[in-house]
Amino acid sequence: MAGAPDDENEPITRGESRVRRFASGGLGALGLAAGTTLLLTIGAVVWGLSWLADRASHPEAPPAFVAAPRPIAVASLAEADALPPSVRRYLENTVYPPSVGRLTEAQGDLVQPNRRFEEYRPIPETFSQNADDIVTVRLTCDHYYYEGDDPIELSLEVLRGNRPVELLALDAGATREGRAGLEGNRSGLRFTPAEDGWSATLDPARFADHHGPILVDARIQYAPDAWHEETLRLFLTPAGRIPARFTGEVEDRLANGHLRVDVGIEVDQPGQYRIDANLYDRNDRPVAFSAFKGSLSGSDRTVSIEFFGRLLRDLGARGPYRVGEIRGYRFMDGEYPDRERMASLDGRFPTNDYALEAFSADEFMDAHKARMVELLMEDVARGIAVDAPPLARPGAAATGAAATPAAATAPAAGAAP
Repeated sequence: MAGAPDDENEPITRGESRVRRFASGGLGALGLAAGTTLLLTIGAVVWGLSWLADRASHPEAPPAFVAAPRPIAVASLAEADALPPSVRRYLENTVYPPSVGRLTEAQGDLVQPNRRFEEYRPIPETFSQNADDIVTVRLTCDHYYYEGDDPIELSLEVLRGNRPVELLALDAGATREGRAGLEGNRSGLRFTPAEDGWSATLDPARFADHHGPILVDARIQYAPDAWHEETLRLFLTPAGRIPARFTGEVEDRLANGHLRVDVGIEVDQPGQYRIDANLYDRNDRPVAFSAFKGSLSGSDRTVSIEFFGRLLRDLGARGPYRVGEIRGYRFMDGEYPDRERMASLDGRFPTNDYALEAFSADEFMDAHKARMVELLMEDVARGIAVDAPPLARPGAAATGAAATPAAATAPAAGAAP
């Protein structure tokens, strides 16, 4: 309670009311000694009145206020050497917009966004010191995401060492999968011998009313009394759930110092969309990725994807460029699945040849980034530590000890203890 002493031995300070001291001490003790309800009631009333009087004469002090730092000119943020280290680190990591980044061949999920990565998997029961005795299996298909009603080609390969295995039995099927697991009846699949093993065709029309994952399973008998089951998932968007289509028109222009690519689109279902694309330089090397995120309606005919000029300059990437891997989906918050995918736009599309110097050298800035800088500056003004975390020492994770810089483990020679 503001203005109240912590205990009865504290001196009467800060203008403490003598009425309150009496009520909480003398009269309270008298009431307890007499054991009467009347005295207790009188004591409570007097104490309450004294507390109100004390609050009126000694209101709680307002919280201390630390004035916000002087606003910084947005245009000078990147060049301000006097900024605190935490602010400089933040600026160094936000030079480009959050939807744009550098692209390399190592980013396989972006360079080949719908690629499958199945490898031959050994059957544990066949493990041996002799590699020629180990049986491996690969069940795969062309992609993970499928849109529309085109047939889906599946392949199955079984090897012992490097030699194909003649299967004694093969049973395969496909089943819908929902939020809670498998749904509906299993639809049989017929695998037939192919050049490298066995192949089967999955007709999406069997699952025309299903939007989401499909589980493919194959149970094989590769030796007498030896069975193995392999599974595979793919994601199906039936024709009736495709929300929009790319028209195939791709145009580019220089806009405010950035490379802007306009992609033609026809929107059937309005909503929140994400459209992604990759950019390659004149030597077909991956340069950057970028994305459009926003609302689209039936009246929209193009989507603009912007590749940030400062990034192109920093990488020294010269055109003419090529735009590829254009793909997108409509986001459905809270639903399962939470997105309706569009069919990707195949091919790579050349741009005009722009001089590298034509692109802007400015760093990215928007209202959110400026506000983040203001908040960091306020933290510094209040003395709140926003230092970079130290590097972990070897063994720190295993012991649970806090990571401490090596320099802090022992004082320097000649330093005072």
